[in-house]
Amino acid sequence: MDLNFFFDPVDESIIDSALGPSAFQNIAYLHIDKKINLNGMRVALIGLNEGRGYMVDKDLSEVPNRIRKSLYPLTIGLNHHGIVDLGDLRKGPSFEETNLRLKEVCEYLISQEVLPIILGGLHNMTLGQYLGYESIGKLLTLLSIDAKLDLEESENPADSYLGTIFKHNPNYLFNYILLGYQSYLLKESKLNMLETLGFDAYRLGEFKSNIKETEPIIRDADLISFDLSALQSIYCPDTLNPNVFGFSGEEACQLCWYAGLNNKLSSIGFYNMTAELVEDNKTAQVVATMIGYFSDGVFNRKGNQYFTSSDYLTYEVTLNEGVGDIRFFKSKLSEKWWMEITEINHKSVFLRNKMIPCSYNDYKTALNGELPERWIKAQSK
Repeated sequence: MDLNFFFDPVDESIIDSALGPSAFQNIAYLHIDKKINLNGMRVALIGLNEGRGYMVDKDLSEVPNRIRKSLYPLTIGLNHHGIVDLGDLRKGPSFEETNLRLKEVCEYLISQEVLPIILGGLHNMTLGQYLGYESIGKLLTLLSIDAKLDLEESENPADSYLGTIFKHNPNYLFNYILLGYQSYLLKESKLNMLETLGFDAYRLGEFKSNIKETEPIIRDADLISFDLSALQSIYCPDTLNPNVFGFSGEEACQLCWYAGLNNKLSSIGFYNMTAELVEDNKTAQVVATMIGYFSDGVFNRKGNQYFTSSDYLTYEVTLNEGVGDIRFFKSKLSEKWWMEITEINHKSVFLRNKMIPCSYNDYKTALNGELPERWIKAQSK
């Protein structure tokens, strides 16, 4: 696949020759005037300026470069060689065409084991990101970090991309997770619909006292779609739907660090920045730092888990007769926890035993003789 056909090169005017050797700009490979080469690459930045969507048509052409101007000067680890900035994806004549282009690019990158980081575009471009997995042939978990649920009553994919994903054939969506929703922005009927479909939703307030509890949720995702409007407007004012409440900038960086460390995660998109506040570059600075934390996590991944190895401690908790024993695994290196789910519905077509990410609190719940909520949700699927 010739990626040069899909991308406009990085704008040379944003290159700063005064930056030192440890700056992101000088460690990453920038697609400027050479043919794109993915040899040795692990992460690829994709600039996106698609602004057509639900009751909106935005000019987002400046968004990717706004982010780059704040990202390029950041100091990153010298072990981060393997990042390529592909430039900006050429926008199609329609929303559908741009999504198709994003799908093809994501599909190719993932097949080459290169992780796409999407910079810009409206949140509906999640559709193209998701469709990039269609040929992989496995069930996926899509995690959306958002203050609300983008499920409009419309047949137009640009208006209701989530509806298109939920109804897509072939259906390879095992689970959809909404993380960080705010109760006053989400109708109860939509929340009930997610529950009926067997999907998961976590309210913002559940994590304000302990952001670490988001880690097992993020560790279960194959792809992440991050609506920047999920952050407080004091940190990200330049978004499509700025909110007074939401995650802080520091919390958002923590989420991105967790996402980067997730071995199974193979793409992430940062959406809904608008670049309308010309004098205020705060949003771009926050997003750039989030990307820095994410890429740092990627380059600190520990590889695949082998739960029979000496790297893990095993804890077995006996519950009631109908459930039996639940086994927990704790990594000696990372101190992360997993829980083994033994399939009790023998009509299921899925694996009889599955490891799911969990937390120490799940283990304590089981010790108290109660079933962890995560265990119950996993069984329902």
